[in-house]
Amino acid sequence: MYVPCVVESVRVHVLTGQHVVLLQARDAERLLPIWIGADQAFSIAQRIAGIRSERPLTHDLIVEMLGKVGAEITRVVVKDLVDDGNGSGVFHGSVFLQHGDREIEVDSRASDAIALAVRVDARILVSGDVFDRSSIAAEGQEKEEHELSVFREFINSLSDEPRSRHSDDPRLSDDPPPPQRSA
Repeated sequence: MYVPCVVESVRVHVLTGQHVVLLQARDAERLLPIWIGADQAFSIAQRIAGIRSERPLTHDLIVEMLGKVGAEITRVVVKDLVDDGNGSGVFHGSVFLQHGDREIEVDSRASDAIALAVRVDARILVSGDVFDRSSIAAEGQEKEEHELSVFREFINSLSDEPRSRHSDDPRLSDDPPPPQRSA
């Protein structure tokens, strides 16, 4: 199973200065952060902002070369997250090419695959396992879920029995309150 995603944004981590591309699932409010190099971050950000370079960047060159030989990028896949032995992981990707009636899978870094995909509007897919293990709630979703859980608790605490019009508790009565007397 694969999760279709779009590039939500490219950001720089304030404390470390490292770059991250955020992939957002098309049908869920979850984000997959992928830490990437500065060159890939620039390449992806420039393209999603609609800015073209005077001279081709590496990813532009690759797309141009593929076009010249009649190959087309059909999709990219973030296929795995491999432990790097230092307590973090490395995302592995694939670029799928169509050349005539032949489909070719090319191993790549996830960041390069994404940089190519945004240039040709190719589908970005993430392995369901990788997405489940590494995605995070979109900003504000956790707060909304907490607020909804408080509301659910309130609803669940209500009785299923309707209140009588003549309840002993005047706060639960449908009758108007008696007039207040002033002293």
